[in-house]
Formats: sequence, C-alpha cells, structure tokens
Amino acid sequence: MATRRTALATLLATLASPALAQDAWPTRPIRVIVPFTPGGGTDVMMRLVAQGLSNRFGQQVVVDNVAGAGGTIGAMQVVNAQPDGHTLLCGTPGSIAVNPVMQAGIRYHPLRDLAPVAQLTDSPIVLVANKDFPVDSVAALIALAKAQPGVINFGSAGPGSVAHLSGEMFCALAGVQITHVPYRGTSQSLLDLRAGRIQLLFENLPPVMEAIALGHVKAIAVGTPQRSDLLPQLPTIAEAGVPGYVSSSYMGLLAPARTPPEIVRRLAEACAAVVQDADLAARLRGLGATPTPTTPDAFRGFIGERIADVTKLVEATGLSFN
Repeated sequence: MATRRTALATLLATLASPALAQDAWPTRPIRVIVPFTPGGGTDVMMRLVAQGLSNRFGQQVVVDNVAGAGGTIGAMQVVNAQPDGHTLLCGTPGSIAVNPVMQAGIRYHPLRDLAPVAQLTDSPIVLVANKDFPVDSVAALIALAKAQPGVINFGSAGPGSVAHLSGEMFCALAGVQITHVPYRGTSQSLLDLRAGRIQLLFENLPPVMEAIALGHVKAIAVGTPQRSDLLPQLPTIAEAGVPGYVSSSYMGLLAPARTPPEIVRRLAEACAAVVQDADLAARLRGLGATPTPTTPDAFRGFIGERIADVTKLVEATGLSFN
C-alpha cells in the first residue's frame, strides 16, 4: 500500500513540476547573449535593459557577448539552449532577418527555432551625406544619381549589414545606381564619409548621432515609416520621394523555441515595464533609440514583415554575401 501511495505521489509531483518550475522562474541568473563584441551600441543598450530586468526579477541578468558570423554564432547558442527562460538572445536585424535569408546553409529560422519575446527599441536609418556633397534632399539625390549613374558612392559596415541593405533598398525603389563601398565596420565608413572619400551612408542613428549634432555630416532623411521624434526636423525617405521605403534598426529579446508561454509572457511584461521607465527611456533616447515595447505576438509579426522585406530585396536585386 505504501508503495502505491509513493508511486501516486511521485506521479502527481511529476505532473505538477512544469507549472511549479514556471511559477518559480527565474531560479538562477538569466543569460542574454549579445551576438557582437562589447562596447557597441547594441551592447550598451542591452546592458541598460538587463540591469532593469535584474532589479525587477531579483535575479541577475547577465549580458554575454558571443560575436561571430554576423550574429549567427550567438543566435545558434540560444537555439540550442534549454527552453526554460534562462538563456535569451538580443536579436537585431542581422541575426533575425538578414542572415536567415542571405546566408546559405544557415541552420536556424527565427520564427521556427526561436520564440519572440518583445521588441525593445527601434532606431531610424538615417541618410547622411558628406557636408560638402551638393545634395540636400532625397529628390536632389535621385536627380543627381540618375544623371550620373554609378558615380555616387555609399558606404556600409560590410556586405549584408543593415546599412548595406538600406542603401540597396533605396537604389531599387528609387531606380538609381549608387555604388556600394563595404568597410569592416561603421567607424571606418564614417571617417571616409567625413573625409569625402564616399558621399553617402544609410546608417543606423546611434553611430552617426554625434557627427550630425556637430555638423560633421549632414542628415537628409530617415527611413522610419513616420518621422522620428529623435530627428523630428527630417522627412522620411518615403515621403521625400521613395514611396514604400522603410528601414530601421531594432533590438529585441528572443528565447529558445518551446519556452513555456507563461515565461515568455512574464518576460514580455517585464521588458515593457523596464523600457518605459522614465529614466531608462531617456537614456535610450540619448543613445539614438526609441523604446518600443511590444507583445510576443506583435514582435513575431514584426519579424515576419522584416524577413519578407529582405526576401523581396534579395529577389529583386540578386544580393548575396556568401
């Protein structure tokens, strides 16, 4: 009889354990993988958010930099992690929209192998020019590019970067030929823009924010669907002459697929509360990012739209960086 009672108790405990584990979550420090080297804009912003989450959960949220292959190595570590809410990915355009489309042989798909938790921030892509370049509007740039096909250059942080794709999207939608010049990072492309060796960048706001403020480069338009409150004086590229143009850089959290929905929900609610905190929101805006809290379903839909945008661009232009 005692054996039967013991067996029944064990069965009940087994059935109850997933719920109990979710109620107790988090039971240890949470690891957030940032798939880039330390010190960049994404790393700095994620560490601010991680501190807020640490305070909220009463458990340390640790940022772990796992760089390589454009974010793929870090993403794969999360794909292969236990789906218990203790390992998360800081996702950006490369790891969750660009690489799955443009890298041959990639071993994950973000909407199959990862569970979107919440978008955290959005930063406008800004069309910036050398301060002496004789163009001050999108319309003037299109006219000059059509008159001199292939003569104007735009730089990027490298093939397949968000800056590269943003420039190629502009060319495709505007019907112009502007020559892409790849660099090994944004800092070098910005130096060459200021020196006049290239004329344009389609760059994420944070790395060019100071150069714009100091007048070292001139900002012409932003890639967001609506005007950005970070640069309210600038038109969008779409309203300025390229209908349908949308490009921004974003940051969000994703968990391994099969992470319990209750844990995903609790994470999303915590993220929303943290990025809407007045002090943290001000610090993020100071870095060139707008806090953008979302639900898991909304973030999933957003990722699907961005993947579709990259797919259409690749199909239209034949772009590849393999």
